[in-house]
Amino acid sequence: MEKPLQLIFYKDGKLQTNPEALKVLQSIEVPMVVVSVVGAARTGKSYLMNCLAGVKKGFSVDSTVQSLTKGIWMLCQFLPQRPNEVLLLLDTECLGDPEKGDTANDHSIYSLAILLSSILIYNGKKQIDQQSLQDLHYVTELSKRIQMKSQPDACDSWDFVRFFPEFVWLIRDLTLDLNIDGKDLTPNEYLEHILKLKDSEISEQDKKYNELRRYICNHFPSRCCFAFPLPTHWKKLKQLQELDDKDLDEDFFTKRQNFIDYIHTHKKVKRVVGDQLITGRRLVELTKAYVGMMADGVLPCVKSSVAKLVEVENQAAVDEALKFYDDEMKKFSEANSLTMNKLTEYYNMKSIEAFNIFHKRSMNNNSGKHIEQLKETMSSTYKSLMVKIKEKSQEQCKAHLAKEMSSIKENLASGHYQRPGGFQELKAELDKAIKEYEENTKDEMEGSAVLTHFLEEEKHRLDHVQEMDSKLTEEQMRISALEEELSRVKQEMKKMEQKRKVAEECRDKEIKEQIRKWLEEGKKCSAEELKEAMEHMRSEMEKYKVEGRMKDAERAQQMYEHLEKKYEEERKWSFINFLKKYVPAIFAVVLTMAVAVVKYKRFKAKKQSKI
Repeated sequence: MEKPLQLIFYKDGKLQTNPEALKVLQSIEVPMVVVSVVGAARTGKSYLMNCLAGVKKGFSVDSTVQSLTKGIWMLCQFLPQRPNEVLLLLDTECLGDPEKGDTANDHSIYSLAILLSSILIYNGKKQIDQQSLQDLHYVTELSKRIQMKSQPDACDSWDFVRFFPEFVWLIRDLTLDLNIDGKDLTPNEYLEHILKLKDSEISEQDKKYNELRRYICNHFPSRCCFAFPLPTHWKKLKQLQELDDKDLDEDFFTKRQNFIDYIHTHKKVKRVVGDQLITGRRLVELTKAYVGMMADGVLPCVKSSVAKLVEVENQAAVDEALKFYDDEMKKFSEANSLTMNKLTEYYNMKSIEAFNIFHKRSMNNNSGKHIEQLKETMSSTYKSLMVKIKEKSQEQCKAHLAKEMSSIKENLASGHYQRPGGFQELKAELDKAIKEYEENTKDEMEGSAVLTHFLEEEKHRLDHVQEMDSKLTEEQMRISALEEELSRVKQEMKKMEQKRKVAEECRDKEIKEQIRKWLEEGKKCSAEELKEAMEHMRSEMEKYKVEGRMKDAERAQQMYEHLEKKYEEERKWSFINFLKKYVPAIFAVVLTMAVAVVKYKRFKAKKQSKI
């Protein structure tokens, strides 16, 4: 993107999304690192985002007291350090803007920043004091403004740790030394010191003091801090955006570069619950879902929004796979020669390719619904082509048979063979005609069926000729040429069906293995996400124990056990149990591809048994 676009704005008091910005995001097919910045007015958020974007004039920067950024603006960057990922920067409307006069906007913007980003930067000035922490009161309101489930319970907010972004506190214009009790601290140590709870919670003020710190510690899976000195002499601050790097304070330049490098190289890709990677296209669906809920006055629900995203993505994956499959099968159906062997071979190959396309775009879930839909539609196309091939094959085989058998049928009708030696002549001509017919119809689906039908229709005439030929030996009378031909044709049909069956079994086995890997990969990622959240809670629990805060340690223990239960559920998930539950839905459709062949085989076997 050459310039930022407004992603979210207010209209008539309601949140709206910008179609132009959504269109840009829609085109991004790779995972995204989504960095959003929040903070009070005139703290330099836009300048910071321009630094991350590597541009001088990107997000609006002004030296007046009036805030320019309204809603949420975005800027996408492709970074050399991350060739397969995109950095999406979200510059948010300032918190506490006196021109708004309504904190509801702040809560909505802050909630969206949490929901959409993988890294949340809180941009503050001077130092981390009680006032700056109080400016973060939006954090403690999140549990009242975001739902994990559509039916929330007491444990609802415990799952926030699974999707909350990394929290980065950025201290701007720091003029004080980071020194506590004579000990120099790193910015990270300073942040953890500030987040330490008070021993006593007797007063209401102490309770509020601890509530915010407790919430940050318990819900943000990771956190860090960067501290910048003044970038230049205060008289030059108004022209900060235009200053060259050589005009900046050396210490500021170094620390700013460390921060930029951290964001550019940090592997904090945006994911949703279930550890699903978020591309630009997927972020569009999430944004529309969250903004739509807020505009309707409904609390944004994480799981229902993700469920909607999964539905949209998986349906789009089905559509994309089917388009490929339909285009390929259309090319095949327009070929000059359509045979069953070619159809089976082509279908096996293209159905696997279509499934790979589906897998590449889809998001893991356990319903099996979209897999079933994909297979059912491909099977329907396959069966339609099979009928088409069968009808065309019958026409071509009948034409070949009529040509090869025309003189034999005329001689049978005229009684030409009803004389001594007539059957031997008939047998010789029949063998020759069948040989020519089979050579011309060797790739035809209905070749054997049409020949069998002809032999059955003419059986009484052939038998009559055989009976009239007095020169046949007793052995020849016992074994007719017709029976030999029918037996041979039956064996050929059996071989063809076995070959098709082996090909279908191989295809089904490969698809089944792909499904297994796909689902187990998703469960593994989800388990790793839960394990990471568990480790975070374990760390917080141990910290509280060391500080002697047993009630907080107990609460952290409860959150840990809640996450551990979900982790064990993910680990115990079994592909075999999944198959037991969903095989009828998933593989019944696959088997219908063989049903027509099986019915056809039984029908032929039944008819041949009457001969």
